[in-house]
Amino acid sequence: MRYINMEAKKIMIFGAGFYGKMAFEQYPPDRVTFFIDNDKDKQGTFFCGKEIISPLEALHYKDCFHILVASLYSESMLSQLKELGFTDYSSYFDTVHGFYETNELIVNPYIVNAAAQTEQQWSAQPQLDYARQEVFHAVENLYKNQPLFNHIEIETINRCNGNCSFCPVNHNVDPREKAVMSEGMFYSIVQQLEEIQYTGRFTTFSNNEPLLDERIIAFNKYARMHLPKARMHLFTNGTLLTIEKFIALTEILDELIIDNYQQDLKLIKPCLEIQEYCENHPELLSKVTIVLRKPNEILTTRGGDAPNRKDFIEYPNDRCILPFKQMIIRPTGDVSLCCNDATGRFTLGNIAEESLLDIWYGPKFQMVRKCLYDGRENWGNCKYCDTFSMG
Repeated sequence: MRYINMEAKKIMIFGAGFYGKMAFEQYPPDRVTFFIDNDKDKQGTFFCGKEIISPLEALHYKDCFHILVASLYSESMLSQLKELGFTDYSSYFDTVHGFYETNELIVNPYIVNAAAQTEQQWSAQPQLDYARQEVFHAVENLYKNQPLFNHIEIETINRCNGNCSFCPVNHNVDPREKAVMSEGMFYSIVQQLEEIQYTGRFTTFSNNEPLLDERIIAFNKYARMHLPKARMHLFTNGTLLTIEKFIALTEILDELIIDNYQQDLKLIKPCLEIQEYCENHPELLSKVTIVLRKPNEILTTRGGDAPNRKDFIEYPNDRCILPFKQMIIRPTGDVSLCCNDATGRFTLGNIAEESLLDIWYGPKFQMVRKCLYDGRENWGNCKYCDTFSMG
C-alpha cells in the first residue's frame, strides 16, 4: 500500500469503488478533492462525499493534484494517465499487495457493491465488461514473458465446515475423497520456495477451512522462518478461531482475513471476541480484517461448478490470467488448474514427482496457457467461467 506524504499536493483518487474507498480512508477528508472514474454512469455523482469526474475533466487539474490509482486494474489505468499527458501519479497498491488495505477491522463489501439478487443481475454488472478487457490485455504481456507465479496456495486438508451455497465443495456437497498433506511434502514445497527466494503471496488455504488442520499454525511458522520476504496471508471462516490461535497467527502472518459468514451480517461469536481483543490492541488493525459475508449469495460460476448457478453465459474468446500467476497445490501434491478448479478436475503435475519449477514451466502448464491465451473455449468448461480477476 502506498501512502502519499502529507505535505505533498492534494489528491484525486482514480477508481470510485471498493479500493478507492480504502484509499480515501487513509487521508483526512479535505486532502482528497475528486474521484476519477471511467464509468460514465458514475461521473457527475458523488462518492465518499466527493464528486466523480472523468479522466478528461481531470486534465484541467493535472498540475495541481497527485493522482492515486486505487484499483486491481491499475496497470491499464496508469497507462491511460500517461497517454493523456499526466505526469504526477502512482498506484495505491504495491506489486504484491494485501487483499484488504485498510485499518478498519470490520468491512462490509455490500456497501459499495450490493449483492446480486439474480444470476442475470450478476452477469449484467458493468464492471464485468471492464474486467474482461483488462484481463485480455494483461494476458497479452504475460503470455510473451511467462514470469514465475506470484501467488501460491497450499491446501493441507481438503475439507470445509461451511455450507456456502456458491461453493462446489461446501460441507453438504463436497465430492472429494478426504486428503491430508504429509509434513514432508509441505516442508519440501517451502524449501523449494526458499531456494528461489520467493517473494510473492503464500497461503495455506485454498478451497477449504485451514483451521481444520491442527498443524496449520506450526506450518505457517515454519514457512515464515524460511520465506522471510513472502507476503503470507490466510483466509478462514473464523468458526474455529480462539483468541489463542488468533494471537499466534497474527504474530506470523502479514494479513489475516476472516470471512464472517452470517446471512444477516451479524458477527459470529469468535469474531465478537476478536473485535473486543482488537479494541485493546489497535496495532493489529493493519493486518486483520473481518469481512461480513453472506453464505447464500450469487457469485461467479467457478467454471460451471458453483451449485447455485444454472444460467451460464459463454465467454469463448476471453482469456484468463490465473494460469499465468497462480500455483494451486492440493493435499495429495496435485497441482490444479486454478483456484476455481475446486475439485481438482484438471491436474497439471504433482510435486511428489516433479519440482515446482518443472511443473510451472512444464508442457501441461504451457499448453493451458496457450489454450487460454487463444480463448476460454479451448479448455474444459472455462468458457462458462465468469471469473475475471487479476490473480
